Amino acid sequence: MSLEGTSHDPTKTEISDWSYVSEGGATMVFSYVGAPHPVFSHSVIRVRKAPLNKRDLINDIDEEEPDDPSIAFQNEVTALLIPAIHLPRLESVHVTREWLNELSISAQSKRPELRKAADDIDLSRRKAVIATDLVGGKGWAVEIKPKWAFLPNPAYLSSETRESKMNNCRFCMHSIHKTAGGETAAVGYCPLDLFSGEEGRVSKALLCLWRSWVEKDGNINNLKIFVGGSLIKPEQALRQLAPLLGQPDATDINALFPAFNQKLLPLLTQTKLLSIMAGLQRTLDALDLEGLSRLWKIRQGGESPLGTGLTNPSMEEWVAFVKEYIATNQGRDYSAVPLESMSSEQMRFFIMSYLMSTTFKDCSVILRVGSDVPNSITAIDLDPKQIDRLHNWELQDRDIVANFQESVAEGWVKKDPCVDAGSSQ
Repeated sequence: MSLEGTSHDPTKTEISDWSYVSEGGATMVFSYVGAPHPVFSHSVIRVRKAPLNKRDLINDIDEEEPDDPSIAFQNEVTALLIPAIHLPRLESVHVTREWLNELSISAQSKRPELRKAADDIDLSRRKAVIATDLVGGKGWAVEIKPKWAFLPNPAYLSSETRESKMNNCRFCMHSIHKTAGGETAAVGYCPLDLFSGEEGRVSKALLCLWRSWVEKDGNINNLKIFVGGSLIKPEQALRQLAPLLGQPDATDINALFPAFNQKLLPLLTQTKLLSIMAGLQRTLDALDLEGLSRLWKIRQGGESPLGTGLTNPSMEEWVAFVKEYIATNQGRDYSAVPLESMSSEQMRFFIMSYLMSTTFKDCSVILRVGSDVPNSITAIDLDPKQIDRLHNWELQDRDIVANFQESVAEGWVKKDPCVDAGSSQ
């Protein structure tokens, strides 16, 4: 849906009416902080990014730019899988090159240095997305990127990886891999705890995220905390977050965790959203990347990288896919189905299925707690993934497992098995 009319035109507002909130690999988000507005109040604008060497390209095409694909994908695909109460409002608005450039300039002082070195707002875009502001207002909000919720189906794992993958979840192995490479990771956090639905395990997951957030000065990808629409660092928590938690006299940041946990635990354990996401991840990734890679080699022959030459699914394909998934494939057990018996059409289905599983593995949830709006939990960043990423994911999967196995063999790490509530373990 496109918003029309002057009142729906963000370029008629002041740049100072929009405050930088955060960004991911593909988009940058700004919250509306101006005077009351019939459309933009309680909203954010999400603008697309591009690599620095491509952001300044001139778009001379006279044709109307299509709405951001995330809008149609949510309305026609994701909404069939996730209840509407757990999805944000998404609408399209027109923007100009000049306005986007001013918005970019206004954000520079707040952007992470690594992001600034890599990309910026795509100035060639003529449309952006208005969405529900899930972090602004008088209360506070938490963004959690839960990641992978399950251990894989062992039927399609190789003998070299089966033991590792069936005992330790992808996130825990990846955290060790990232740490070994000098990257920041939420070490100790296991998504399987967060998705378990058990209060003790969910609290443990939150505690691990909190400790990593404090130790890494807020610079972890899996937990972000917002107060009044602004991303805060641990050093700001005693002044800004503590009063909202009923702890205005706290002098130790870790003393805030019990109240933090108490506020979030009901949202995480009583919602159906996490169990829905876990079920989608598990059933959409029926073969594991290893099985998908083997199926590709069987059907394609040769050694061409996974996904080579394939086009990204159209919206019509995605709609047809999700309807087929819901009607006949959700929860189907493929353990007894030999890869050799699968057709090229089935391979296409499994590739799309894996891409959609990755969408749910990489999305975030926003937990909103405040006095001006009802408490809520909402899934965001549910954009479709691209086929050309499959080969890199395949290589990354091998590296993560190999690095984890080496770390364990050399005694660098000792990792207890992860407990998957959705498996037969």
